[in-house]
Amino acid sequence: MRASFAAVRSDRVSSSAVVLAGLLCGVSVFFIALPLAQSSPFPTPRDGGWIAEDASLAKSDRIAAPSSHQVAAASSYQLASAASHPAASPLLLPDQIGTQAAVEWEAMTRSSGVIELPVRQAVREEAEPTGALPASAKPAEAKTAALTPAAPAEPPAKRALSPQEEVDDYLWQVYQRSPVKKDGSGEFTWKDPAAAKRKNMALKEYVIGGMSKDFREQLYHAGKAMDEAGLNWTMLSAFRDDYRQSIAAGIKARTCGSLHGGSCVTGGYGDGRAADVVNADGDHNAVWRWIDRNAAKYGLARPMPGYDPAHIQPGGNWHNVAMVLRAKRTSTTEVASAQPADPVNARGRRARYAHAR
Repeated sequence: MRASFAAVRSDRVSSSAVVLAGLLCGVSVFFIALPLAQSSPFPTPRDGGWIAEDASLAKSDRIAAPSSHQVAAASSYQLASAASHPAASPLLLPDQIGTQAAVEWEAMTRSSGVIELPVRQAVREEAEPTGALPASAKPAEAKTAALTPAAPAEPPAKRALSPQEEVDDYLWQVYQRSPVKKDGSGEFTWKDPAAAKRKNMALKEYVIGGMSKDFREQLYHAGKAMDEAGLNWTMLSAFRDDYRQSIAAGIKARTCGSLHGGSCVTGGYGDGRAADVVNADGDHNAVWRWIDRNAAKYGLARPMPGYDPAHIQPGGNWHNVAMVLRAKRTSTTEVASAQPADPVNARGRRARYAHAR
C-alpha cells in the first residue's frame, strides 16, 4: 500500500516538473528568443540602411547616421542582454541607449569597409568643414586682415587722342565757356541745338565738326595764345548750315550766303569758315583788340570791326598757314602746298560777310 502511494506521488512530481519546465521554456521563447529573432541588429533592405558597396561610394566621404530602426534594434538587443544578465548589464537611459547603439553600429560596420560616424559627430563635422581654422585663430586672422591696407586702385588709362580730336575737344570746351548764347539782339541759345537735332547730330558734332579742319587748326593755335594772355575767350556761334542761317535774327547774310557754312559760298557741313568770338568774362573789346594785333600770324582776320566786330574768318593763304601750324603741333616735317582762299563763290559773285545771329 505504501509502495503504491509513493509511486503515485513520484508520478505527480515528475508531471509537475515537466509542466514547470515547459512553462519556463515557453516564457523564455516568448520573452527572450522571440524578441531577439524579430529585432535583428542588422538593417534590412527596406530600412534603407544598407550602403551600396560600390568602389566609388567606398572612396567618398559620405557620413551616414544610424536610422531609427538601427537605434531600436540596438536598444532591443541591450534590453534583452540586460534581462538575461541583470547584474552585468545595468539598464541605460534613452539618450544613453541611442549613443551606445551608434557606437555599436560603428564597430559593426567598420569591418565591412564602410565608415560611419555617430549623429552628433557628423553634425559637428558638417558645421566645421575640413581645413577650417580653429575658433581661436579666426579673430586673429580677422584682425590681421582688417589691419592690412587695401591695394590702391589703379586709375584707368587715358585714351590717346588723335591730332584732330585734340583740336576738336579744345574748341568744344571753348564753345561751352558761354552756355548762354546772346548778343545785342537777344538770346539765341536754342538755335544751335535745334539745327543739330534737325540733322540728327550731337551738338559738338554739329557746331565744331561742321567747320573746316584748316580753320579749326587756326582757331586752336590762336585760342591757345589767347589763353596764355589771360583772355577767357569763347564762341557765340561756329558752324551754321542753311537752316540755322534761316532762323537767325537781325542783319544777316542770305540763307545760303554765310561763310559759317552756307551752301552757296562753302561746301556746307565740314567747310564752315567763320566764327563769332567774344569774351566769356564780358569784356569783348579785350578779345577783339588781341585779334587785331596778333591774328594775322595765324591766318585770321576780323574784316568788319565796326559792322560785325565778333566775326572772324580766315584770310590770305590760310590753307598753307593751317598746314604749317598742324605740322608744328604734331612735330612733323611734312610740307604741303595749298591753294589760296578764294572769297568768290561758284557763281562768280563775292560772298557777303554780314554777321548773322
